[in-house]
Amino acid sequence: MILLIGSMLLLMLLGLPIGYAVSIASLFYVVFVSDISSAVIVQQISAGADSLVMVALPFFLLAGEIMNESGITHRLTRLALSLLGPVRGGLSHVVVIANVLVAMVSGAAIANAAAVGSTMIPMMTRKGYPKDFAAAVNAASAIIGPVIPPSVGFIIYASVSGVSVGKLFLAGTVPGILLAVGMIFVCAMIAKIEKHPKGESFSFGELYHSFINALPGLFMPIIVLGGIFSGVVTPTEAGALAVVYGLIVGLFVYRSLKFRDLPNIFLTAAKRSASILFIIAGAACFGFLLSREMDTTVFVSFFQFFDGYPILMMLLIIGVILLLGMFMEGGSIMVILTPFLLPLTVSFGIDPVHFGVVFQIAIMIGLLTPPLGILLFVISGTSDVPIKSICLRLLPFYVVIMVILLLVAFVPSISLWLVQQ
Repeated sequence: MILLIGSMLLLMLLGLPIGYAVSIASLFYVVFVSDISSAVIVQQISAGADSLVMVALPFFLLAGEIMNESGITHRLTRLALSLLGPVRGGLSHVVVIANVLVAMVSGAAIANAAAVGSTMIPMMTRKGYPKDFAAAVNAASAIIGPVIPPSVGFIIYASVSGVSVGKLFLAGTVPGILLAVGMIFVCAMIAKIEKHPKGESFSFGELYHSFINALPGLFMPIIVLGGIFSGVVTPTEAGALAVVYGLIVGLFVYRSLKFRDLPNIFLTAAKRSASILFIIAGAACFGFLLSREMDTTVFVSFFQFFDGYPILMMLLIIGVILLLGMFMEGGSIMVILTPFLLPLTVSFGIDPVHFGVVFQIAIMIGLLTPPLGILLFVISGTSDVPIKSICLRLLPFYVVIMVILLLVAFVPSISLWLVQQ
């Protein structure tokens, strides 16, 4: 087991992407160390991506691409700007709200960061906001995407745990709103201390025009979430509906999308889907070998030490996820750890849906933590701000996200309230 984990870490240190690292480490272990047939690699990789729930993932990624390319994201941002732009530091609030609106369709943090950040960071800089703060608030707000439904992370967790995707989507709603409120609070405090600029005065005319302009786009999340929560459609069908509706709006309503744009949109979504599914498939194989070679009695006996102390166990689990999140991609962490952690948490009386929400928020923090926080690289490339500067500006956001994570972890009703209605 040490060789398996060690070879993966070595490959990552050499610069290989996580998907290649876990797959090659698994192959190396099977061929040169264990007595397992190499056919197991193929079987486990195939099984890792062979899930009906995972069919929803490419649809939501494609819907996000269509949303960005057709100008729906821009129109939703303009609506948020007409509502919140006039207050001091209003543009930072707009970033948070725009990420929430985009998250209701895309469900992916990187897509949110690229779509909203590419528009808002230059705008904030032109209006006199510090560039490093503009980068930080865009990075922090992007993690709302995989918590607000529909969430790519919840789809991955459901595929591994067998928990209902619809219940996970419902459970992520209130924590996602809490994250948005917490970030707006941080932005307001910083704006007051640093005297961030105010926007243009409030205009009912601009609010009306921006609302009418954004109305077709606003129906997109209503169709997706309304269909899922009402039980009319499955998450996969909702993703397909979002794609079809986005194409209709972009091609025939806004007319900002052309048929010649479609091949590139489909190719981009296909690449992102393939990248995520490859990581999940490789991680599934790695997790299978890990579970086979690990002495589960030692693992269980270690956690039995916390019998009667569920709070301590939850803190330990959160700590492990946060530590791994600094070095590994969130989907692979979820695929590898869920088979070990879920039975333990259930034995401690922790609801699997509640644990899935805690797991997802903890993984999102990993996107913002060096050395391998993906969002840091995305936003740094978009804004041309050094990662070190972004991390320093993220400190108050780290505090708020951690407080909300612990609040959700130890007050289960926050995530389970809507599920139990």
